[in-house]
Amino acid sequence: MQSARSQGSRLRPVADPLDRVGFVSKGDRTLLDHKEQQDYYNKILERYMRFCSDHQKDFDAAHASLPLQGPRPTPPRGAFPPPSTELSKLLLSLRKLREGILATSKTTPAKFAQLVHYFSIRMSILAQHPPSYFPSLEYCLSKLHSRKHPMAESEVKDLVSYLILDYACRQQDMVSAFELRARARRDYDFQSQAVDRVLTALMHNNWIAFWQVRKSVDSYMRAVMNWAVDRMRRHALKAVGSAYLNVHVDWIIGGCTGDDRQWTWEELIEKENLGWQREGDKVIIKIPKARPLPKQEPVPAGK
Repeated sequence: MQSARSQGSRLRPVADPLDRVGFVSKGDRTLLDHKEQQDYYNKILERYMRFCSDHQKDFDAAHASLPLQGPRPTPPRGAFPPPSTELSKLLLSLRKLREGILATSKTTPAKFAQLVHYFSIRMSILAQHPPSYFPSLEYCLSKLHSRKHPMAESEVKDLVSYLILDYACRQQDMVSAFELRARARRDYDFQSQAVDRVLTALMHNNWIAFWQVRKSVDSYMRAVMNWAVDRMRRHALKAVGSAYLNVHVDWIIGGCTGDDRQWTWEELIEKENLGWQREGDKVIIKIPKARPLPKQEPVPAGK
């Protein structure tokens, strides 16, 4: 017969392999060894592939599940952890790994450091977690990509595009976005029609062009552009409100929102605090004022 202590130990949950490794800055020395770094990266990669497989039907919502400034979409879940819990653990684990790589920068192979940072940036962009991707973007372009250890041309173009769009869309710093584009053209021969069109659309509040570009780019660039979606939607609604007396409701919901979310009229009204009224399929934006009747001159007596 097993003792109570023996039974209790068997019921104890198995420790998560990602949790067994700590931060170098807090005294854990595991990730100071390159073999351990590779092993830990493979564990993270395996878990992320499983995360994507578990949430393949709600991929975008799962990646957007981290708390931000308000409620985020919560995809349905089965027997696996909530997406926000697993995503937070993956991001934290990548932070541990990046810290270990930085501490061993003189001995860790440059290609491995580039691989980890590139993967981390792209995953963090989909998760819309700037603390994980923004410092890494700058570090990759200023330190990891060098003449001695150049990154692939396609990877450099991706990183520059993400950083320019982050300045423009999230930080609303158009000066830095244009300055970086000019430096990238000089230093990396950077060219991107999509990035050029986004910057032009933002400068002119051209919401139609912004939605068009957003539909044409890949999921990573679209995720960075998402930081500007709210303000471009408001520009669209403001433009419609100043130009029309009434429009069809489908045109408002489909043409002005521009994102992939299926808005209802009630959700849009509440989100944007619109005072517009709906009558069937028509949205009444303004009610024209009745024109005053022209004054009639009094008829002289005797006529």
